[in-house]
Amino acid sequence: MRGKKPLSENEVKSLRKLLEDKPLHSLLLNIGVDTMLRGGDLLSLRVSDLVTESGKVKTELRVKMMKTKKNTLLIPLSPNSTKVIKKHIVGNNLDDFVFRSSFSPFTKKPLSIFQYSRIVKKWMTMLGKEDVSEYSTHSIRKSKSSFLYEKTQNVEIVRRLLGHSNSSATVNYLGIEDSDALDVARTINM
Repeated sequence: MRGKKPLSENEVKSLRKLLEDKPLHSLLLNIGVDTMLRGGDLLSLRVSDLVTESGKVKTELRVKMMKTKKNTLLIPLSPNSTKVIKKHIVGNNLDDFVFRSSFSPFTKKPLSIFQYSRIVKKWMTMLGKEDVSEYSTHSIRKSKSSFLYEKTQNVEIVRRLLGHSNSSATVNYLGIEDSDALDVARTINM
């Protein structure tokens, strides 16, 4: 696999348990994994992106991506995400950033990518990872997309969910190599 490593399903489940009493971390993990957004797009989310004016948690989310200027598909939020949203941000000002930095309480700015990166590295330490440099904020984006590809073997589905403009970008992103194609071909007999 190229780039930063994704988290496995079991690692995500373990982190959910470890982070239950940490609202910001729990929100980052659950919403980050569900939405598969780039770090900058994730940190730019506002309460109004996740909660209606009447205070109801949205079940789906659409975001305009900063890098491509395109909208994502309507991304479903899992029960894990809706639960932490209900618990931690319903009732907050709709204009507030979801992931507000504690370093700038008066300016109400979101976490920086650097802060988010440090949080992810801390999570990897909590999981007992020896080389935390193999993980980054991109590991969170990559986790569900890698899991989806593993389950479906469908690059096109993953491409659309990630907002990539072509399948070759997704193939590179997932680290699919010729040897992977040959392994599949060897297992299929007609």
